[in-house]
Amino acid sequence: MTEPTTPLVHDLPMRWADLDQLGHVNNVTYVDYAAEARAVHVADGDLQDRRARTVSVEYLRPLLLSSTPVRVTSTDDGERLVQEIAPATATTPFARATWHDEPLPDLGLGASGETYDLRVRQSDLGPDGDATVEALFEFAQEARIVSVVRVAGTAGSGRYVVARVDVQRGGPFTWGAVTTRARSVVTRVGRSSFTVTTLFDDGRQGRADAVLVGFDLETQTSRVLGAEERAVLEAQLS
Repeated sequence: MTEPTTPLVHDLPMRWADLDQLGHVNNVTYVDYAAEARAVHVADGDLQDRRARTVSVEYLRPLLLSSTPVRVTSTDDGERLVQEIAPATATTPFARATWHDEPLPDLGLGASGETYDLRVRQSDLGPDGDATVEALFEFAQEARIVSVVRVAGTAGSGRYVVARVDVQRGGPFTWGAVTTRARSVVTRVGRSSFTVTTLFDDGRQGRADAVLVGFDLETQTSRVLGAEERAVLEAQLS
């Protein structure tokens, strides 16, 4: 067994399907990179196969399609698995995934927000029959996009990028005809960013908190939220 403080490195190739509409690696794909590296190290006997309660991903820089492999550097201190993701030639991380057991703070949310019915696919499930971490991030993204479009209109599409997502596991997801109600609520509005919290079955099946940052499509940089969009978002605050 490798010592907990010894970094483990795994390289994997990128795919065209990894990209989003902005030409960046999709935020869910980073979780796939992290989970793939974790699975390899568990299979090699270098990591314990612990089920984390919460997975947090910080998106630091956009990753573009390249023939350069993606490198995932993993460090496990016995309580937290931290994985830094970047091109193999880079010296600084483009994203950081942390697997841990700390619960997300209770926000005491009411019944407000935009709802969306999720249907679980067979491919969303892992060997244990429950949704994988990658699937939970995908569920959160799907519900969040629908809610943002409903609130901000189609003009909101592409005007925001994800800076951070925290996903907390809850009860198991079931494959079949049963749907899961996801409810997304704006819980914070700042100068250039806002937070959307998504509850799966009112939190019984988990929760996701996502920080979205205003994005200028022309300059490909962050931007300050306009007065009108701030007003729309603040009207949704819970």
